[in-house]
Amino acid sequence: MALLMLMNLSCTEIIDIELDTTYQRLVVQGSITNDSVFHQVELSLSGDYFSNQPSPRVSNALVKLEFNDVILQMMEHDSIPGLYLTPYAFRGVIGTTYSLSIDQVDVDNDGESESYHAASTMPGGVRLDSISLNYFSSYYGSGYQVYMFALDPPSRDWYGLKYWKNSELLTDTLIKYSVQSDDFYNGKYLFYGIPIGYYSDDEPREQLQPGDIVTLELNSIERAYYDFVGDAQLEIWGNNPLFSGPPANIRSNIDNGAMGVFTAYSIQRAFAVVSE
Repeated sequence: MALLMLMNLSCTEIIDIELDTTYQRLVVQGSITNDSVFHQVELSLSGDYFSNQPSPRVSNALVKLEFNDVILQMMEHDSIPGLYLTPYAFRGVIGTTYSLSIDQVDVDNDGESESYHAASTMPGGVRLDSISLNYFSSYYGSGYQVYMFALDPPSRDWYGLKYWKNSELLTDTLIKYSVQSDDFYNGKYLFYGIPIGYYSDDEPREQLQPGDIVTLELNSIERAYYDFVGDAQLEIWGNNPLFSGPPANIRSNIDNGAMGVFTAYSIQRAFAVVSE
């Protein structure tokens, strides 16, 4: 009876927690690859967590890319504010260090411009030979599993994986981009292949038909990019509150308190055609 009385007396109170507005930071997203393309860097400003507005873009910045004895001034896109492109297309080179500098930016609106820097060396990593497709059906689902055949070097390496169906990129958001280290197969040739991807029959975009072309894009990435992607995905999915540690900012390789990442990575691709 006493317990029932205590339960009846208990109540809940709604508490509104007002989150403070923090200072703005520069957000950088840029990459150099060994594809022959106009490489790009995006500049924007951070915003409040509950803001439903697009991130403000940063225009009229002085953005330079430096490697070997070359200095390129990147030009802002004519119709996309905050998007800066190299003046011409070129292929990045494995082993080359690319340095990014950003000037003439007044993020804190104090009347004085700030400078930001980052550097990334393009890794080579694994030698990708081929991929194969294996169809399976089970109680939990059905579809095609992707197996990768490759030689991993003895050095410690990190990889990113993108998947295509014909000409459509399926891993088109950060949460779908898979990154991993070679801790479990360092220095080995994957003669029997390892399962690295899955095309589900239950997902319309992923359903494969005879004649469809599956493409694996293997990115050899630096540890800094691996950490950035892992941290960002953890923020999107959230931590298990029972076992997780305290919240932390997403790691960045941009100096002067900026957020985001600048990375150089090499690309290899392998194809497989769905059989009849």
